[in-house]
Amino acid sequence: MKQSECESIIANVVARRVLNPDVIEIELDAYDGFLLPSYEAGAHIDVRIPGIGVRQYSLVRPHRAGEPYVVAVQVATDGRGGSRWIHQHLNVGATIEIGLPRNHFPLRSAERTLLIAGGIGLTPLLCMADTCEREGRAYSLVVCSRREENIVYFEELLAPRIHGQVQFVLDGGDPSRGLDVVALLRAQLVGTQIYCCGPAGLMAAVRGVGEELEGLSLHFEAFGATPLPASDASQTSFTVSCAQSGITVEIAPDDTILDSLLAEGLDVDHSCREGYCGTCLTRWLSGAPIHRDTCLGDVERSRYVAVCTARAEAGSVLVLDI
Repeated sequence: MKQSECESIIANVVARRVLNPDVIEIELDAYDGFLLPSYEAGAHIDVRIPGIGVRQYSLVRPHRAGEPYVVAVQVATDGRGGSRWIHQHLNVGATIEIGLPRNHFPLRSAERTLLIAGGIGLTPLLCMADTCEREGRAYSLVVCSRREENIVYFEELLAPRIHGQVQFVLDGGDPSRGLDVVALLRAQLVGTQIYCCGPAGLMAAVRGVGEELEGLSLHFEAFGATPLPASDASQTSFTVSCAQSGITVEIAPDDTILDSLLAEGLDVDHSCREGYCGTCLTRWLSGAPIHRDTCLGDVERSRYVAVCTARAEAGSVLVLDI
């Protein structure tokens, strides 16, 4: 299942518009007339930002042949500079290197689908809603935000074709007025497929309630690693042993398996460094890994780790098939 470096293309910015003071929409078409590959709802692309690195953005629209890719980018004032660079530099006519679409968040066939969005997490779910609408699937979309003016694509969500399926939850910044996750999930029919994308707190609440209920299938999209509590023992050192190369390395609390392996000269494919793209997936053979990625399911985690974010139990030895 190890993935190689995603093929990339040069894309041209063909349109740009402001969705709200913090979010812009960018339309990207292939440079020199290359036909953009198709994708399914839930897919994202890598955007390779010069001097900064790779960032992932969900594709907002279902794929239609001959049309550009559409992404929405929210500026992160406390981020690492990628979104700020996009806001400052990706104007109409600019070019940028992008990866071809990948999908760790696919829309599955189901009699009933529930989409739960928070903030910019609406972007992949809007694509799913469009797909459900076009294919005649039964679905509903819950959109959580502080206030109406913060909701991206708000007017689109009011369109007759989709509005009857949308519920808005506006808390005004008061969590006590937010989404009643318990009531929402308990009202779902057995077999409902539930997709959630948004702030960590929202996804944690949906996961916590959903896992206690029978008959619901949960799916999450998170662009970032799962945080570890400050007191977590996994923030101490552990050992990684590489079965094929014979290399053994000590992983310090402030280091990553990926960086340590690269420092030893091992050729490890990687991209996002935050556990969501799946490029660095490596089979593990023994030990006690602590998974912090958002790209692997429970079954896959029994065989693979994302070495950019994974840790291991303090003082243990994690054996990798590399």
